[in-house]
Amino acid sequence: MLLAVLKDARRRSQRSQGGFTLVELLVVIAILGILAAIVLFNISGVNASAACNAMKTDGATIQGAADIYFTNTGAYPVTGGDKVTPANLDGVNVGELITANLLHQGPPATEAFTYVVKAGYGSGTVQGNLVPATACKYNP
Repeated sequence: MLLAVLKDARRRSQRSQGGFTLVELLVVIAILGILAAIVLFNISGVNASAACNAMKTDGATIQGAADIYFTNTGAYPVTGGDKVTPANLDGVNVGELITANLLHQGPPATEAFTYVVKAGYGSGTVQGNLVPATACKYNP
């Protein structure tokens, strides 16, 4: 009688064991953690690269707008007043370019654009960099 009860209990306990063991669950969690770390490592530089590419595109747009402004007015839009030849590192007056309908909107505050006047550059060549300064530059 006792043996029959034990056999019946064993049969019932064996039927209900259909789940995962703790070791199997820990292995799966470890694999998922490793995969997540690989993905995060690969996408960590994407934001910096995107910001750099956006700044370079904005720089080209501002250079074109400044050249059109010069063609229309005979002076470059320099912060503090228009100049025919801006001084080195004078700021680009983006507000004047927007007022003249040459830009739809100004660049974000993380981008700074100045004029470069040195050998090999024309007068009014725009240079840009991210703020705070990084290795990413437009027209260095």
